[in-house]
Amino acid sequence: MRLLIIPIMALILASLACSSVAEPIVFTSNIDGNREIFSLDPEKAELVNLTNSSGSEYAPSISPDGSHLAFLAGDDKHNVLEVISLNEEATDRTAVSRIDGGHRDHRWSPSGDRLAYLVQNGGDPSTHVADYDGSGSMELTTIVAHEVGGWSYDGSSVVFTVRGGPGQGIYVRNPDGVNEVRLTDQADYNPCWSPNSHKIAFISERDGNPEIYVMNSDATELKRITETAGTEYNIAWSPDGRKIAFASDNDGSPEIYVVDIRDGEVHRLTRNSVRDDQPVWSRDGKRIAFVSYLDGDGEIVMMDADGKNQQRLTNNGYDDYSPSW
Repeated sequence: MRLLIIPIMALILASLACSSVAEPIVFTSNIDGNREIFSLDPEKAELVNLTNSSGSEYAPSISPDGSHLAFLAGDDKHNVLEVISLNEEATDRTAVSRIDGGHRDHRWSPSGDRLAYLVQNGGDPSTHVADYDGSGSMELTTIVAHEVGGWSYDGSSVVFTVRGGPGQGIYVRNPDGVNEVRLTDQADYNPCWSPNSHKIAFISERDGNPEIYVMNSDATELKRITETAGTEYNIAWSPDGRKIAFASDNDGSPEIYVVDIRDGEVHRLTRNSVRDDQPVWSRDGKRIAFVSYLDGDGEIVMMDADGKNQQRLTNNGYDDYSPSW
């Protein structure tokens, strides 16, 4: 495995050296001329090329226990869903799915032994579930879904979305292919389970423009969380389930915000004239990593959960994006 170290300002290095952050951030970068997956240890300020190939790898997702990484290899229309171990001694790549077409929306089960995903080859997309070693593959639903939103905390349900048409809305289904339930029938998308699976957050255009809503997992107690003239997207629950981080262009350029789902209070965390989006929480909920287009290309930035102590983790002339923590 090749080690790639990128210099960062001494001030940032010093502040990171005192940090308690232990988990690496993985992300996509084209710094080597093609898309590859890198791991960044914020304490050491080092980048490690995890895929290191002549192909194209992107869309990384770390398993819940941090032991494995799922990603896509190929182009957007014809790719393979693969998994590698994050153990430094393991280098084997395992194909979870080689169905011809473009895979996307790969989501880990809470136990870390299965993945749900979409695949599309010219026609309608189909939704599948498979063990991370590629065995046990099955079609999750016969409904033409357009998004997979993830698994409930107990692994008993997968949430997915139908975009448009008479069947539009959010659905849940047991990952073994039974008990399919339609939860909404509006222009709703980007569903995301709360950490305890009691609630589902999602984006809806039912009131004219994209806003964040939250409902119970059985579709009761629907509540609108944001009300702006802008577009909200990239929603992510905090690990304690009390807040949702998101991106919004309500104040001009896209910025990072958090909203408290109990009282609806919104806090703006970034203030730039450039685009900031793709927020992800650290596992302890103390920090948020995001992508900022400071120099016209994406860079990985980390900050405290209240927006303080913003630290630029990458500094290069290439695109760094799609962080997973």
